[in-house]
Amino acid sequence: MAYAIIAGGGKIGYYLTRSLINRDYEVLLMEKDAVMAHTLIADLGDIVMHGDGCEPTTLQNAGAERADLIVAATGDDADNLVICQMASNCFGCTRVIARVNNPDNEPLFEKLGIRERVNGTSAILNLIGQKVGRASVVLMGVLEHSDVEVVEIIIDERSPLEGARIGDLQLPEGALFISVLRAGGAMIPNSDTIFEHGDVVVALVPAEMESLLREFVA
Repeated sequence: MAYAIIAGGGKIGYYLTRSLINRDYEVLLMEKDAVMAHTLIADLGDIVMHGDGCEPTTLQNAGAERADLIVAATGDDADNLVICQMASNCFGCTRVIARVNNPDNEPLFEKLGIRERVNGTSAILNLIGQKVGRASVVLMGVLEHSDVEVVEIIIDERSPLEGARIGDLQLPEGALFISVLRAGGAMIPNSDTIFEHGDVVVALVPAEMESLLREFVA
């Protein structure tokens, strides 16, 4: 079983943790804010650790030396940079993924060797630059040890998904909706969830099915 450490217990870290658990990962979610950490512990149990991922001893206590994957998903780019650097250089983690909140910081992450990055702002700017007139699929990353991609689908008034109920959709084989971001909040969808204008849908899809998913939401 692959072991993943996620630093940052915000919405991204929380839903990523839930999704990886469902894919049979061993996961530890790390959160440095005590109040938030205790809230997460009440929800997820002992897979949550109160601690600062920027501290080497904290990463060591979390088992960074045996981690197959470390994701720095905090809301602070400086913290994410430090976490990734320590994971790679101090603990020899072969795969680190960084959340980059400010797209202006991406060149620094690149220069320091952090190749796998997720930047929501850049993804949206990319959509604007493409002037896409339909619901668009944006590749956000690939799950480790698999060919499963994490993608975002933005629902606008021209999207065929607006008003659609998940249970009524015939999705491409292997595609799965795992989160819906709506009105500043996030929820885990079910078969009765109906997509609304402005939703941002996070989905998992096998790489070979991505083109079919793009056609499906066109």
